[in-house]
Amino acid sequence: MSEKACSSCHLITTGNVCPKCKTTTLSDDFSGLVIIFDPQGSAIAKTMNIKEKGRYALKVR
Repeated sequence: MSEKACSSCHLITTGNVCPKCKTTTLSDDFSGLVIIFDPQGSAIAKTMNIKEKGRYALKVR
């Protein structure tokens, strides 16, 4: 299974629908990976506007 990143929220998933925002706009052309464990205490999560823990792409094309 190939991983894809959601164009809206940048969550990385292996499915065809984003489990977070339910969109089907996924791309296999993404770069960078950030894993958020503590969204409230993370400066990166605040910058990327991430409110839930998970694996996210830094850039989605």
